[in-house]
Amino acid sequence: MSTQTKTLPSFAFFAVTMNFDRTIEPTLRAIEKIELLPVNKISFANGLSAHIINAGEQDVIKLELVFKAGRMHENAKGVAAAVSQLLRDGTSKHSSKEISETFDFYGASINTQAFIDTSSVTLYTLNKHLSKLLPLLKEVLTDAVFPKKELDTYIQNNKQKLLVNLEKVEFLSQRKFTSSLFGENHPIGYTTNDVDLNNLSVDLLKQFYEARFQPQYCTAIISGRVADETVKLIEEFFGNDIISETKITSLSANLIPTPGNEHYEFKTDAVQSAIRIGKRFINRRHADYQKVKVMNMIFGGYFGSRLMSNLREDKGYCYGVYSSVASFLNDGYLCIAAEVNADSTMDAVAQIKHELKLLCNERVTEEELTLVKNYIMGTILSDTDGPFNVSEIVKSLVVYDLDLSEFQKGISDMMSSTSSDILSLANKYFVSDSMIDVIVGKK
Repeated sequence: MSTQTKTLPSFAFFAVTMNFDRTIEPTLRAIEKIELLPVNKISFANGLSAHIINAGEQDVIKLELVFKAGRMHENAKGVAAAVSQLLRDGTSKHSSKEISETFDFYGASINTQAFIDTSSVTLYTLNKHLSKLLPLLKEVLTDAVFPKKELDTYIQNNKQKLLVNLEKVEFLSQRKFTSSLFGENHPIGYTTNDVDLNNLSVDLLKQFYEARFQPQYCTAIISGRVADETVKLIEEFFGNDIISETKITSLSANLIPTPGNEHYEFKTDAVQSAIRIGKRFINRRHADYQKVKVMNMIFGGYFGSRLMSNLREDKGYCYGVYSSVASFLNDGYLCIAAEVNADSTMDAVAQIKHELKLLCNERVTEEELTLVKNYIMGTILSDTDGPFNVSEIVKSLVVYDLDLSEFQKGISDMMSSTSSDILSLANKYFVSDSMIDVIVGKK
């Protein structure tokens, strides 16, 4: 009978022989500087610009095409979202099934999304399959037919989702909040309803698609292992298209806010109440924006925030409460949001306003300010890890027509924020009397 000797792998031997004194805390070091991976910007013959982040160990690539084709450019309510969703559902040459099966066969994925200012089409694939997939991606972006059957299914599915959402206080409160700030017909203010869905047609979708999914409205962001041959291949398919001059009439973006600062919608059977408090706000391009981000983080922007400590940890009113700034190219809003036990609704509102008052009347301690700055730097460090994450940062700058230098400037602005800055900005932007209150549920 033979005896086998098992040999520990080298890493296991290392772990066994190392001695750790677990009573001594590791040394904490502040993150002093964060550098973006190099970004190279080029322009193709037809004017389409491309931002290239060549980095990473894996032979994969992310190609994102960002179009100025969001809600702000719609010719009818709900069109941008419908076009984005139905882009992959058929061309004159391939059915929805064939398109999906082709991308799946090569282990690739294609994602489409519509936002307020833009729509994006994103392809993830191995470099070796790019030449096989770009022709189909080009076909999707130039020859989508929006089959009537697929549109009918889309409309029916979204009507069902709407029915479900209309029973949720968080959905109803957000809908009332944005419509109160901007108006029910503003691209930021409206929520797609049954009437909007019924008005959708293949012709409306094609008009929007043919007018806005054009090279002059597009920016390409290419990240991963990007060789010269990769860029040439993308240029071959997307850098030489003739620019179409097709025009559409976009919906009016006139602001018609709802009068008054208090807006209630009662649901007698509600177990929770949804609270939204906020206002129209500065956007990413404003000089105060980065320092306001620090102030907002302290107030309600992360799990250790003042709002979370008060309403969740101390009072036990809710699972979570947050304050966020939604930024768009030409507008923005501040939203303080929570879903609380219905019986605690009004005291929760009072506690939020109490925290707003404290922020306006008392200086932030250096300890709290340093903690939040370190948290922000840690988050940014994570967000810049790898070419795909960097591509998201580049996209956020492209949307606002900002230079890449704004990334470092933004970090500098945040890290130079003082307690005096926070107090001054709180009194400028976070005064509760300047905000609206929206409650859906019970008072």
